[in-house]
Amino acid sequence: MKPIPNSPSLHQPYSHRFPHKGVLPEGCYYTLTWGISYDFGGMTTVALERSSAFARQDNRRIDILTLSTELKHQDRERELRDEGRIDRRVRLHNIWKDLTSWPDRKLRRMVGTSALDHTAVGDVLDRTGSEWTEFRRDSGETDLQVDRYHDRGTLLLSDRLDMNKRGQRGGRRISLFDRNRNIIAQWSTARALYQSWLDVVIGSKQSYLISDSPFAGGLVFDYRRDSVILCQVVHTHILSKPGGGNFGELDPGQIRYVSNLDSFDLVTTLTDQQRDDMGEAELSSGKIRTVPNLTEDLDGDPTAPRVREHGAMIARLVSEKRVEHAIRAIAKASAYAPGITLGVYGEGDERTELTDLIECLGVADSVRLHGHTPGAKANFHTSAFSLLTSRYEGQPLAILESMSAGCIPIGYAVDYGPADIIDDGINGFLVPAGDVDALSEAILRFLAMPEDSVQEMRRAAVARAADYFEAPIVQRWGKVLAERSFEPIVHLEHLRAVLSEATVDGQHVEIAVGVKGLEGRAPDDIYISWKSRTGNFYGRVAAEYDGNVVRAAIPISRLSSIPAGYIDFSVDLVTGRSFNRARITSKNSSISDTSEVLKLYTTKHGNFSGQILLIQ
Repeated sequence: MKPIPNSPSLHQPYSHRFPHKGVLPEGCYYTLTWGISYDFGGMTTVALERSSAFARQDNRRIDILTLSTELKHQDRERELRDEGRIDRRVRLHNIWKDLTSWPDRKLRRMVGTSALDHTAVGDVLDRTGSEWTEFRRDSGETDLQVDRYHDRGTLLLSDRLDMNKRGQRGGRRISLFDRNRNIIAQWSTARALYQSWLDVVIGSKQSYLISDSPFAGGLVFDYRRDSVILCQVVHTHILSKPGGGNFGELDPGQIRYVSNLDSFDLVTTLTDQQRDDMGEAELSSGKIRTVPNLTEDLDGDPTAPRVREHGAMIARLVSEKRVEHAIRAIAKASAYAPGITLGVYGEGDERTELTDLIECLGVADSVRLHGHTPGAKANFHTSAFSLLTSRYEGQPLAILESMSAGCIPIGYAVDYGPADIIDDGINGFLVPAGDVDALSEAILRFLAMPEDSVQEMRRAAVARAADYFEAPIVQRWGKVLAERSFEPIVHLEHLRAVLSEATVDGQHVEIAVGVKGLEGRAPDDIYISWKSRTGNFYGRVAAEYDGNVVRAAIPISRLSSIPAGYIDFSVDLVTGRSFNRARITSKNSSISDTSEVLKLYTTKHGNFSGQILLIQ
């Protein structure tokens, strides 16, 4: 058989099959996410588009790694390629497809983190059918054990989740078997299993692993390998209640990786504002960079005729998008400019309430909910303006898509993104967040503009969107990744932090800690960090180190948002790529309390903790 013309032979070395253009640093590239959904939500779309952009701009193979069991039976790679969603150089891997298809010799490359417990063989469930999974559950249908099988029926893995007390969830043992039911390896957490799979897939090659979701970040924050540059992308707000400052409670889905940001070689935010806010909270030691998401070049024509009163909005029908504000703004504006219409493209659990609101306001002829519409952004070509009314954003792609098509965005100036993209009155309109009257007035102001001014604004919008097209964004990725090095990572196995003195008054918690086990390595940066046992509160402050003692002052105001309960203190040390954290040990004789807000104490295990007594 003759090779396909202009197609690289699969028998050629990797570098010869894909001669790189040098946009990205040399190495292998992996994107890690939980799954690839069929409705292509925000993070899924971004991961696919970035991976394909890397492949096109640098002529290299990109691997997307997924962890969801749902993808085990799906040929998502073929489907995505047929749909034109991924470049031909992008490959999709799923852990469960791999494990069920690998021969025993490759499965044996999976290295366990627990001593082998051969009694696991006796715990294997009887197979009751042809499905690849068997379950043991309690009376409340909570999983207590999950066994997985190869497609031909041989046992692959047994995951027992009630190791502490049978019948009661707690404690875990994951056992991997060869096809003769011999135990290959065992782990006590799913995170450790996933990381063993990454070791096999990535190997020892110099590689860049980009975690593309909070959940994935929580699984790999401690995946530290000398040959792997680990990056976490922050897609959205990290606080559970945005808008209340930078020191509030963290989103429960993000706290695991956010409280370990210095474990990553690189952390990227989509906007400068979010990078600055996270910097103010001292969450990372200089590892945060801004790399926006890319947007497609929709080739908008600023001179194409459009009905000025016709608007479009792409948004899920959920509370954080506040689509009801857009509906109310259209209703208000329609009283002064009849004929305004708004097409809303997206689906969600608020459809019924929004439909009722449309009827109540009498704007059924003006506002139409189109539901989930494939290719909805094409409507920006024929719409004159678009609306964005979110409570918060990571970076609103809908604004960029609108501008790329020459459709003028009108939106709330929320965190994050709109103000980074829109120059008010130049390429779009910004109004105070949550102000429906101001949104309505901006729509009317746009409708009253002379046509030549509108065309000038459209040109400016298209030009601004070009800053976010594929080539400049991939070049930005190449620049920030090139700043990283593959220097060895040091784990301080004998690191100890011992409290020398702690005092608390109405303004500060003053802490002095002796540090041992640095192995002669002076830290580049050092912090005192704390985490609450109730809720998802985490914070830290920079400390001074004189070679013997670490000293820090924590403002009481930093602890004021934490509800009554307990917090635990640690020392964080950053040296190059290395991040080490040590729980502070203490004795009560080292602690002095003079505050009614916070009581410091030593736990029964000899660790330094505090109890929030009241909220200021």
